Amino acid sequence: MPQTPAWYPGKSEASIGDDADTLELLALDPARSVVRETTITCPSCGFRRNETMPEDQSVYFYTCTDCGKVLKPIFGDCCVFCSYGTMICPTEQRRALNEASAQIRRYVGEEDPEKST
Repeated sequence: MPQTPAWYPGKSEASIGDDADTLELLALDPARSVVRETTITCPSCGFRRNETMPEDQSVYFYTCTDCGKVLKPIFGDCCVFCSYGTMICPTEQRRALNEASAQIRRYVGEEDPEKST
């Protein structure tokens, strides 16, 4: 039997238990779901360090505190956090969540709020 979608008006928020429903809720409100904490791993020595990503800028260079190697983004990534972190940067998180939000809104038939202004 299929589960009731998270956005269905009759479904209480307390009954949401699986990850797909949670992702739908986060995508409907992208501002509350950006994670700034990540663990960056040096590909050279394997050293890991917890870092807080900046909210509004990309970090193109990062020096490993263990071996001193300067990390640069892998081709196609916007920053070192997207390449070597456990979480993509806040800018990419917002972009991905906004895309998911637009797709969900199209699916349920809501008008895209960005296009109506």
